[in-house]
Amino acid sequence: MLRTILSGAALAAMAIPAAAATPAPATCDEACLGRLADQFVEALAVNDGSRLPLGKSFRYTENGQTLEIGDGMWGTLSAYSGQDPVRSPAAAKLPYRLTLFDTAKGEIVRLVETDENSTRGLTVLRLKLDGEGKIGEAEVLPVREEFGGNRGGTVTLLQPMLLATMDGAKLEAADPLLARGEKAPATAATLQAAADAYLDAVQGGKGGPVPLAADCLRRDNGERATGNVASEPLDPTKPAFKPFALSCRTQLDSGFYSNIARIRDRRYVVDAGRGLVLVLAQLDLPGTRLSFNAPGVGTVSYPGPRGTDPALDGQFANRFAANMIAPVSMNAAVLFKLVDGKIARIDAFYRGAPLGIKSGW
Repeated sequence: MLRTILSGAALAAMAIPAAAATPAPATCDEACLGRLADQFVEALAVNDGSRLPLGKSFRYTENGQTLEIGDGMWGTLSAYSGQDPVRSPAAAKLPYRLTLFDTAKGEIVRLVETDENSTRGLTVLRLKLDGEGKIGEAEVLPVREEFGGNRGGTVTLLQPMLLATMDGAKLEAADPLLARGEKAPATAATLQAAADAYLDAVQGGKGGPVPLAADCLRRDNGERATGNVASEPLDPTKPAFKPFALSCRTQLDSGFYSNIARIRDRRYVVDAGRGLVLVLAQLDLPGTRLSFNAPGVGTVSYPGPRGTDPALDGQFANRFAANMIAPVSMNAAVLFKLVDGKIARIDAFYRGAPLGIKSGW
């Protein structure tokens, strides 16, 4: 089958038959937005954007970089969750799929597990309609598996290894609570304020007042990052301090996030009916904080190559171990679920990038 690869400008100028690409109506409800997201992901999979209803000023980004249709994931996406398993058997092994709708703003976010030439990951897709009911913005954040060993790859060559990298084998289906509608949903302003309160508490490891539910659970790139008693110590000289074993509250108050200097360029997609807010942001880790003081524990060193302390250097007998003392920014999508006005679930997806990277928006 011939694959069409066209630039955004060329697609905008092309006269697309009405039957092939019918613009969305002025008011696009959830079903309408959902169809557009389905269309877009399918177009990515077959590397053919010619049938998409793209606006005159359409722009597409991946990891904050403006790309032409046909570049990036357009040439690598093999399968995605929700795809017909008969057409793509690999799709049956990709369980994570979640959608946020903001019909008032004509915006949709689809979190979809993906397979790119046998490399699994989670892709965040954001679409926004223009004033004519066509797709004006398309933003993609692919968070891919990154391993060392026999698989090789660029991890640690161009960026430091993060503490919780994506591992497709650990990425389960989205928590059912995330998709549940709320009988008394919080307002968009309340949802955004709760998300900001949490991120403000993370920024610089300050802690502080955050509306957290007693059963709050956080996952980082699919891995359980709170209440995980099987997790490893951060610093081998402080074996009792396991940040991923803490609760959402005690994790914030522990100082664990002290190496995150700034969470900037925050953008929000709010699905008030489901009590969901997704924050797209860049997290700056300058690499200047080598340790922090954890209450009741003392000084905890962040993992990273030092060459002075044998106990700490032991973490780096394998060159692919985590490095939290090198400059890096993280392109991040952090999903919050509020129940009765309190944060009950947090799904954070992020990928390392050069320090200071921009969002592209």
